[in-house]
Amino acid sequence: MQDDIESAHGHDLKQHDDDVVIQNDTYAIKREALGTDLPPNYWRSPGFIGTVAALCFGNISNYCSFVMPANSLALINATLGPSDQISWVALSYTLGLAVGFLLVGRLSDIFGRRWFFIGGNFLALICGILGAVATNINTVIGGNVLGGLGGAVQISFTVAIAELVPNKHRPLWIAGIFMSSVQFAAFGPVIAQALVIGTKPGWRVNYYMNIAVAATAVILFFFFYHPPNFQLLHENRSARQQFMRQDFLGLVLFIGGLILFIMGLSWGGIAYPWGSAHVIATIVVGFTLLVAFVLWEAYGHKGDPLLPLHLFKTRGYLAMVLTAMVGSPQQIAYLFGGSATHRGWLACTVGGSTLLGQVCGAALCQYIKKSRYILMSGTTLLLAFSAAMISIRPGDEAKGVALMFMACFSVGIVETCSLALAPLALPSEDIGAALGALGSIRSAGAAVATAIYVTILNNKLKAFIPKYVAPAALNAGLPQSSLTQLLTALAAGNLTTVPGIDANIEAAVGAADANAAADAFQYVWYAVVAFACVAVAASCLTVNYGQYLTDTVERKLHGKTVDGHAHGNHDERA
Repeated sequence: MQDDIESAHGHDLKQHDDDVVIQNDTYAIKREALGTDLPPNYWRSPGFIGTVAALCFGNISNYCSFVMPANSLALINATLGPSDQISWVALSYTLGLAVGFLLVGRLSDIFGRRWFFIGGNFLALICGILGAVATNINTVIGGNVLGGLGGAVQISFTVAIAELVPNKHRPLWIAGIFMSSVQFAAFGPVIAQALVIGTKPGWRVNYYMNIAVAATAVILFFFFYHPPNFQLLHENRSARQQFMRQDFLGLVLFIGGLILFIMGLSWGGIAYPWGSAHVIATIVVGFTLLVAFVLWEAYGHKGDPLLPLHLFKTRGYLAMVLTAMVGSPQQIAYLFGGSATHRGWLACTVGGSTLLGQVCGAALCQYIKKSRYILMSGTTLLLAFSAAMISIRPGDEAKGVALMFMACFSVGIVETCSLALAPLALPSEDIGAALGALGSIRSAGAAVATAIYVTILNNKLKAFIPKYVAPAALNAGLPQSSLTQLLTALAAGNLTTVPGIDANIEAAVGAADANAAADAFQYVWYAVVAFACVAVAASCLTVNYGQYLTDTVERKLHGKTVDGHAHGNHDERA
């Protein structure tokens, strides 16, 4: 068995004693931590079932803490504001998420995952409480910082479940936990609108739900989630000794650089002009700190690196990360009119099709061993349907929904394959670091892509809206003197204050605005096509992971909830 473990994971092992089976500069992992010699009825034990339930509730909580309220941002701002800081509600969550991924992945690899998952879901609970009682936008922003950090833990269910189930079943388990949030992932926009309209608390109901769901996750994690603790992962040193080996300078460089870089990208063209000192300084300083972080990890730090650079030396891993950095803008609800409920259903196309793609991607990975071809096919489909979206015009609702559905379906396939397969060729003790790095780089990549999309869209709308809207409004009877007010009111989304406006003029303006948006989005989709081309090229450099889809279980749960009695050396000290 020892030889099989060594050959399967490629460790440079130094046998410490008969009880330590994996030893290197960071770990001395005891045999008892591995997923061998599982107790009878392990898969039906309260510990395993309770752990899976906890991961599902954590995943649902992530939707209740941010995704659902994000559908009501305008109303939240109207209720608590208006505030010119409303953009920070989304930005604070993104920053927390991007920073949290790598920290949770790497540090939970080293110190054990139990308290990271309990603490992360507790932060999500606090986010829910702050949102529920908020009296100003700043409170919501503060809550979302915690929600982003907690969300990084909750989305990291991929790390927790991947090491507890057979390698060959990872894709299906990850897809199953994704499915636990189907009600919000697929129908979130419609549910959010229904809650706003049909309940007395309105948008605060989202936060009330999060309080209940996150609290349930915390309780379940506390009682049932007992993965290998510090003592099982480090036979050769104490927790204090291991703590002193951590990369504190790298931590500062990484957090500071990533926060500044994403802030600059998110500010550009929205909060400040792209040429402003705010944007240029934050982007340049942030990027410089990130470069310094990589150099420090490679040549400076001598202890345990925050980002193990050997991950990127593994054949196919970097290509998998680049392949995973795909996405698509949400055009459907923007282009096509109708009631708020109708637009909500249109917006469901994105989440619903992505979730379906995640499930189908898991099935494909499970049964098709040539996973490289799945990724190549998924990214090629994304490229094809993204290119087809360039042709969408106002009135092409059915065509637009179908093409957007397929584009997002392709994203879902690539996402599940990446999350399930990326760590398989790496040492089992680096699974958290591998998925954490993937998540962090994906978040940063998404910020870059979003900044590019928003900049292109805003610049083109500034050119096309006056070109289309002004003649349409004047031809419909709007006084020339009201034209400037019309363009200002159109940007604010309320035409009722424009002098001389009537129903016919509003209809003409609406049609012209849709044409302007269609032309502007064509250029956005050109950018999406460029990103998709990069993903296709990267997918061609990935490897087939079929050989790693074995019966091996990397780690096992411990304690009386899985085998009926507590182990003497498996206490809760870590």
